[in-house]
Amino acid sequence: MTIKLGSLAADLTKEREGEWIEPKEWPGLNPDKPLDMMQLPGVSFHVRSTNYPPYVTARQTALEDMKKDYPDDKVPPEVAARIEGQLAVEHLLLGWKGFDIEYSPGAVKTILAAEEHRVLRTMIYWCAGRVGKRQVEFVTDATKNSEAPSAGK
Repeated sequence: MTIKLGSLAADLTKEREGEWIEPKEWPGLNPDKPLDMMQLPGVSFHVRSTNYPPYVTARQTALEDMKKDYPDDKVPPEVAARIEGQLAVEHLLLGWKGFDIEYSPGAVKTILAAEEHRVLRTMIYWCAGRVGKRQVEFVTDATKNSEAPSAGK
């Protein structure tokens, strides 16, 4: 099988303007069955990609600042949560559906900065990592063979 190279290209418009991504199921939400996947009907996040240039720059700056502030690499969990949440709010998360709290930038800023909301932050980053990806396409053998130069020419 041959892959269509163009199908591996990212959709830069979606990466920069955002896309609705549904994490249809998520592991570890049932403490009695931590390995089971739990369905998340109606949950979706409107997110930009983790390749969104302003996010990449801000993340790099935050990492450099943390390295200065914590040269031993022992960043307190509450500090890491605050920074990850702030980056998500400022650059990635544009909206959400399926929660009992309606999306608003003010509420989200407080929620995502809280250490205890690590599962929500992880969902957002997972979704942001999927933005702009396309379904891989394959060249059919008949098409591939008709495009190949003939041996006698």
